[in-house]
Amino acid sequence: GKPSQAQALFQPLAKQRSYYGFLAADQAGVPYHLKHADTPVKPSERAAVRRLPGIQRALELRALQRDRQARREWYYATKKLGKPQLQAAATVAEEINWHDQAIFTLAKTHYWDDLELRFPLRHHSLVKQQAQQHQLDEAWIFAVIRQESAFMRDARSHVGATGLMQLMPATAREVARYLQQPPPRKKTLLQPANNIALGSAYLRQLMDRLNNHPVLVTAAYNAGPHRVNRWLPKQTMAADIWVELVPFKETNQYLRRVLAYSVIYDKRLGREPKRLREKMRPVRPDLL
Repeated sequence: GKPSQAQALFQPLAKQRSYYGFLAADQAGVPYHLKHADTPVKPSERAAVRRLPGIQRALELRALQRDRQARREWYYATKKLGKPQLQAAATVAEEINWHDQAIFTLAKTHYWDDLELRFPLRHHSLVKQQAQQHQLDEAWIFAVIRQESAFMRDARSHVGATGLMQLMPATAREVARYLQQPPPRKKTLLQPANNIALGSAYLRQLMDRLNNHPVLVTAAYNAGPHRVNRWLPKQTMAADIWVELVPFKETNQYLRRVLAYSVIYDKRLGREPKRLREKMRPVRPDLL
């Protein structure tokens, strides 16, 4: 009820490239802050990092698809590097499409403006195909992959979630049965084409189940649709308020990241970013 005071708060916050920054920009009626700037690395710094024995071992192991050993070598090789060397190492990893290590290494330097490195378009043709097949937003699929695995091709969680879109084996089997396909084996579930196809089909199933509400579907992808059903409000509620009231800290953070990443991926795909307010319809108790 105090619009002038609210605008004074929204205007500076809207300059941030974040979930809350995007929400503030919606309230203030200003464009999103989506500035990109390449990681500041000199060619000589990149070449020097490439010559480090640990980096060379990590790159060779990566080329041999011995990913766990490659990550171990990379970890120890970069552990004591300074900020300029870490930034150089991140660009070295990016050059060979080792996106997870590029993302994690650059994050150690707190340099956030390289949107191309931090939000890669790896497997674009696969994502685009599945988005068209299931009538999904490809920026949203990319955002889920970015949050779930950071494009780590052999990602496995401690609870058994597997691959780029971190599918639980039981979920993958159910989706495969829905698609009238044979149940995937662990090895095939790690293959990008299979993982993205099953993960996208699961998003479509959740969309059909949750009344095409992207906020609820994103929460359900992380926490399960049965929990989202329990979390529906007793009275209609603004979606941004509902996100804040999600009782699982992990899911609350997951929602904010995926929603923000979907905006950034619109930019990366060369599209006019869809405003968060368009995705965040009110959450009603009778949505299911």
